[in-house]
Amino acid sequence: MLLPWLTAKFLFKPRVGPLRKDRILDRLAFWRSVVGMAVIMATTYRYQEAWEVPGKNLLKALQTGALALLLPPLSFLVILVVTRPGRRTRLLPGARRLLGRAALALISFFLPFLLIVVGGANVNITNPHPGAAVVFILAIPLMIASAFWFYCFWCCTIYWAARTGFWTGEIHPLLAPIGTTVLMLLISGAEIIWGGADTVPHPLWLTLNLCGIATALVLAFSEYRHLRASGYRLREGPEPVISRQACDHPEEPATPAGRT
Repeated sequence: MLLPWLTAKFLFKPRVGPLRKDRILDRLAFWRSVVGMAVIMATTYRYQEAWEVPGKNLLKALQTGALALLLPPLSFLVILVVTRPGRRTRLLPGARRLLGRAALALISFFLPFLLIVVGGANVNITNPHPGAAVVFILAIPLMIASAFWFYCFWCCTIYWAARTGFWTGEIHPLLAPIGTTVLMLLISGAEIIWGGADTVPHPLWLTLNLCGIATALVLAFSEYRHLRASGYRLREGPEPVISRQACDHPEEPATPAGRT
């Protein structure tokens, strides 16, 4: 838990379903991100200065997080309209869970800045304590380590926000692949239209973007099909729909709708 990526995973990763395919899709999403990042770094490192990479990564992550903030309210309004009237109240527990995760993410993001402001306000510059300079010098390594930790934690938090469509799957499982696809297309489309290659050659940059879009679409489509096969429907609420077999023969194992 001391590692920033493990802390972000513990706080913000949604639970994985019990089926083997759920775990496979989860691992595929993880390895797609890892391999994609490794390929991008391996092919573009010669065109970028090492000191520019952290700043660019954080800036792009912040842009992704800002776009992800638009997904929950829009997704909730759409699913509220689409869902059958008698099942809309079932969306509320998921909406509360989403708000909890979002609030935790925002608090963890702004907490360091709040601590800096509070700490700076309590510093007495006119009459400093005799040992204040020594304490400050000794605290420099701790401040550098804390800044690095929070930098990694912020990037990992934004990664989970983007990968889960800002946790819209808490409202309805089918919103997760739909939300992440919409977010990815918005970001990639904006980069392709307005350009974002900077120092990277445009053909290489465009190839990397198109490959990322293709793999993300394949993964999202596979996840959507798996959820549909498990019985989830947009109009029926966040619980899987059980086929008539369960009603007619309750002693037999229930089969999700669409698999009979």
